[in-house]
Amino acid sequence: MMTLILITVMMGIVALMLTQSTQLSKLGNSSFTQSAALRVISDLEIQLPTLLNSITGAEELDLAMKIPLHLESKKKDFILKASLSSPYNRLNINSLISAAGVINDAQVTLLMRIFTARPIADPDIFFKLIFDTIDIDTTERGKDTEIVWSQPDCKNGIINNEKQFNLILARYIELTRDTTILSIPWDKYIGYEEGKMDFNAVNTETLSLILPTVGAEKIRSLTAYRTKAFASKDEAIASEPALATVFDNYFFIYKPNTSYALACDVVITENAQVEHLRFQYNLLDKKVQRIEFL
Repeated sequence: MMTLILITVMMGIVALMLTQSTQLSKLGNSSFTQSAALRVISDLEIQLPTLLNSITGAEELDLAMKIPLHLESKKKDFILKASLSSPYNRLNINSLISAAGVINDAQVTLLMRIFTARPIADPDIFFKLIFDTIDIDTTERGKDTEIVWSQPDCKNGIINNEKQFNLILARYIELTRDTTILSIPWDKYIGYEEGKMDFNAVNTETLSLILPTVGAEKIRSLTAYRTKAFASKDEAIASEPALATVFDNYFFIYKPNTSYALACDVVITENAQVEHLRFQYNLLDKKVQRIEFL
C-alpha cells in the first residue's frame, strides 16, 4: 500500500513538472516571438517614413491603405504581412457624454437609429450603462448601472477598446437577460478615437446613421463603391448635397502635416513562429504607439 501511495505521489510530481515545463516553454516561445516582433516594429518605425513619404494628401493616403505590405526573406524563414487602415471610420462611443456627465443629444440620436433597425429590449438601460462608465462620478443613473460597483476592473472614464465595451454588453445582458444586443455588428458602428471621422474612411453603416434620408445605393457609392478619394469637403458635398449640414460636425478630409494615426495590422512569421499584433503610426510625429499583441 505504501509503495502504491509513493508511486502515485511520484507520478503526480512528474506530471506537475511536465505541466510546468510545457507552460514555461509556451511562455518562453511567446516572449521570444514578442521580442522579435518588437525588434521588427522598431525597424518599421525607421522605415515607414520612407515608405509613406509619398502621402501628400487624401488621395495618396487612400492609396496607401489599399496596398498591403509584404516582405519575405530569400530562405522564407521570415515573412511580414502588414496592412494599413484608418481608425477614424466610426462614431466615437466616448462622444455620447462628457466626463462631467453632459450628454451629447445629437450623438445619442445617431446611436438610437441602430435600434430602429435592430431593436433591443431596453435601450435606456444600455445608454445608462454607457453614461455611467464614461462619466467620472459614481452616482448611478439607473439601478445597477454603475458597473464599477459590480466589476472593480471596470473603471470610470473613457472606453478605450472593444474589450472594455464588451464589459458593458455583458452587464446589459446580466440586467435585462436580452442577448439580442449581441447580434448588432458594433464594430461597424462604434470606435474609440477622439475627434471627427475621415470622410474617405467612414464605412457604409456609420454614414447611413448620419444620413438617414439618403438611399442605400448612394451611401454605398460614397463609401464601399467609390473609385477615388474625395480631395476636399466641397468635392464631397458636390457628390451628395445632404452632407452640407453635417460635414463640419462629423467629418474631415486629410491634409498633409496634420496628426493622423494610421492603424497597422501586422503578422510576423519567423522560423515557423507566428506573432499577430496591431499598432498605430502617426504620420505627423512619425512614431509608433499603442502596440497590442493579439
